[in-house]
Amino acid sequence: MAEAIGPGGAQMGQRSARVTSAASATATKPNSIETLSAQGSWMPTFGVQGLDVSYYQSSVDWQQQWNMGARFAYVKASEGNYYTNPAYSSQYQGSRNVGMIRGAYHFAIPNWSSGADQATYFVNNGGGWSPDGYTLPPVLDFEFNPYEGRTINGFYFGNTCYNMSPGQLAAWVQDFGNTVRSMTGRLPMIYTNTSWWNQCLGNQTGFGDYPLWVAAYPGSPTNDAGAVPASWATYSVWQYSSTGPMAGDSNVWNGDYASLQRFAGVALPTGSFDDLSVVKNGSDVSLRARGWSVDLANIPASNQTHVYVTGPDGTTTGYPWTADAYRPDVNNVFGYGSSHGFDGTIPITKSGNYKACAYSIGTFDNTSLGCKSITASGVEAPIGNFESLSEVRTADKVSLQLKGWAVDLANPAASTYADTYVTGPDGTTTGYRMTANTSRPDVQTVTGLGSNHGFDYQVTLTAPGNYQACTYAIGQNSNLSLGCKNISIGASPAPIGSYDALSLVQAPNTANLQLTGWTLDPSYPGKINTVSVYVSAKDGTPVANPVMATATANLARPDVNAALNTIGNHGYQAQIAISAPGNYTVCAKAVGVAPLAAGPTALGCRDITVRPTPPTMGSLDTAGIQVSNGQALLTTQGWTLDPAMPGFSNPVHVYITYPDGTTKGYPFTANLKRSDVNAVLQTIGDHGYSTTVAITARGKYSVCTYGVAVSPFSTNNSQLGCRSLTY
Repeated sequence: MAEAIGPGGAQMGQRSARVTSAASATATKPNSIETLSAQGSWMPTFGVQGLDVSYYQSSVDWQQQWNMGARFAYVKASEGNYYTNPAYSSQYQGSRNVGMIRGAYHFAIPNWSSGADQATYFVNNGGGWSPDGYTLPPVLDFEFNPYEGRTINGFYFGNTCYNMSPGQLAAWVQDFGNTVRSMTGRLPMIYTNTSWWNQCLGNQTGFGDYPLWVAAYPGSPTNDAGAVPASWATYSVWQYSSTGPMAGDSNVWNGDYASLQRFAGVALPTGSFDDLSVVKNGSDVSLRARGWSVDLANIPASNQTHVYVTGPDGTTTGYPWTADAYRPDVNNVFGYGSSHGFDGTIPITKSGNYKACAYSIGTFDNTSLGCKSITASGVEAPIGNFESLSEVRTADKVSLQLKGWAVDLANPAASTYADTYVTGPDGTTTGYRMTANTSRPDVQTVTGLGSNHGFDYQVTLTAPGNYQACTYAIGQNSNLSLGCKNISIGASPAPIGSYDALSLVQAPNTANLQLTGWTLDPSYPGKINTVSVYVSAKDGTPVANPVMATATANLARPDVNAALNTIGNHGYQAQIAISAPGNYTVCAKAVGVAPLAAGPTALGCRDITVRPTPPTMGSLDTAGIQVSNGQALLTTQGWTLDPAMPGFSNPVHVYITYPDGTTKGYPFTANLKRSDVNAVLQTIGDHGYSTTVAITARGKYSVCTYGVAVSPFSTNNSQLGCRSLTY
């Protein structure tokens, strides 16, 4: 059979551009070819570069590959149980001679002989592994049938799935893998193509212990290898190109160089025993052990963590856990993946000292993650007293003050918590955690439990009214109600003020309603308070949800200060933008600065009528076509102004209808001096315009100019005139 298939045998990557191109050249093209774009010379921007070769790349310049960034290589060793690569030794040693980590792969022909038979043939012909730090684990190349539909030397090789069922193929892989592991101590890495695996093995699971080498050839540069088969969450190696940049096929290791070295060598498990704590769930108390663990011999899989707990009576009990909890921090730091955490609880029933020791369980050996000790206190209930609830009022806040003491008899040496739940005037209840650690020598005198068990806590309030506070002493294993107390909190005086005037303020294309007046908070006249202004109705229709604008009352109003014999700046000037004429009702409210101030205080409402302004006026004095140096220009001259705002130069728009019937507009500004217009109209400003627009087509043109208003309330943009012209 070896003679019949030739000196190179089957090539890795049976649907790659390189292999299918070679198949076409030798007229051995398979029955169906997966559509894969040509790759090129790009590389992924992550990981460690590498390559794989076979007899077809028998003269590789290994130093050149190293200089290009390759740090690992796989060499074809065997196929079936009938073929070995004549160039294997030189390729295997050549890659090593330049410093690469290297390994061997076997091209599987599963319908030729058993998995155990081909595994034995592979290991005996270069597929071994040794813990020397530079030998990669063996690889099983399990993919498209290279001899699909062919009969060679009387043997029919079958379809692309080797005429085998998914179950038969899965069993064959397990047979191969178990044999390799028994002979080398390592499970092989599986090389495959996701589409072929899904087609021929379906959704077979149970291969997560095998590292994955996936073949996927994107049509453009990317770091995304696409989907992987169902057994794996990710891949260890990605074959991303068969046509460069490396010799043979180009690959990338999904990690850094240190992780590649660990993958090659004797990989012991590692991890961390992060934390041991006591947790409570109702009346149940448990030890909680947290950390992470990973078997570096099989990083993608979640390994076991064994935790041994020694209790107060000296008895030790072991607990086996799977380290598969989500730990993205471990992946961020080490690149091992996110599913390597352990977080488990162990019920305890006795108080006292506990010691927990954790071990990471590996393929080759186990690693101690260390031991931690903790003291679990008793289950006695706490005691205490909620003594008083009072009001504390300062310049910037009003607070409830709660005083009392609490002791957890399960651990009286430590300060415990006292939780209080405050129900406000609106019925909302909010909880607060207080630490009972203030000095209370009277508590020590009476109970003998220590003096640092008092609580003196303040809760800031946002509204006046009736409040209730209910307080609890918090214990490790139970809580005690210390009772409830009630208090009524009064409001500070409301702010005062005046809404003096409402006027219209205009600028080009903008208009605002301007309110003026004054306001102050009588509790703190030296502080500046605010006023809220809003439109409550337009044209007699109430505004459903008026938008509040806030203004600061910080303008000098000596008249107010003199009349009220007060201090500070209390005048305000607020504006509300409007965009349409009409009848507006505008209101103002004064907002206090004192804590819990009553109000806001309504300062009143005022009405104002904003009327439409006249349309623009002006003239198209002249229009013509000028030709200079072969360039034709359509020109207009005239004037325009907005009578509502004559002090501003307004826009003029020129609309030209071309010989083909299309019309285009051009904006200009009427900002040239026209003393004649100012004299006749007895007005101010610059209102003349002179425009030019380049034209090329010959024929009849129509040009019209329009004066564009700058007042937002103008009724019309007037046409200033039109002319017909011929070029």
